[in-house]
Amino acid sequence: MSIESIKRRARDGTLEVEHLLKDAIHPNDALAMALDALSAEMQWPFASALDTGDRQVPLATWAKVVSTYCRDGFNGLIHLAGEPKLANFVIGLLEEIKKKESFDALLLAFKENVSNPCCDVDTSYRIAGAVNQMLSFKPIVEAAPHQAIELRAFLCALYACSGSEAQRATALLALRAIGDESSAEFAASKSLDSPWHEVPKIVSKHIRKRLLTAQA
Repeated sequence: MSIESIKRRARDGTLEVEHLLKDAIHPNDALAMALDALSAEMQWPFASALDTGDRQVPLATWAKVVSTYCRDGFNGLIHLAGEPKLANFVIGLLEEIKKKESFDALLLAFKENVSNPCCDVDTSYRIAGAVNQMLSFKPIVEAAPHQAIELRAFLCALYACSGSEAQRATALLALRAIGDESSAEFAASKSLDSPWHEVPKIVSKHIRKRLLTAQA
């Protein structure tokens, strides 16, 4: 989308987060400058919750994250990830960019979560979701062998400390692309409630099929 299209959508109220994320795939200084100016002009909100309890789209925060990436690349996003309120926004953009460099940046930016997923289960859950999307859905990113080892430990630990069936299912699903035989056994040994009840079997079967294909 052109800068002029972004400005037009912003002023007529039709600009959405998805537009910003897609444009961020091709970062440039002009986009950063336009977003900074629009955020100030339109007085976009930073928070997603109003004092009344109503919800709103925090376009100013998304604009900040996208403009930071446009100016400072992945190093800028890694720095922003250190701010707890920005973690989910950074994960969302890295997931949208979806290439090896963004995957590497994800693991580096959130290395503390990867090492200790139970320290912040909600953020770790978002990381697991991004890993699942980046490694299992086209265009697929390939994890390096050492990253696969690290992620297997992360996902199994996350499963153990997750507080919901959705979180546990996501931890298992993210194992599909990097799981080994022990991961398949781990998944097969689990039981989840509906609508996630088929996930353990699906994951175990997928891992074993992938391992057999790799040996052929």
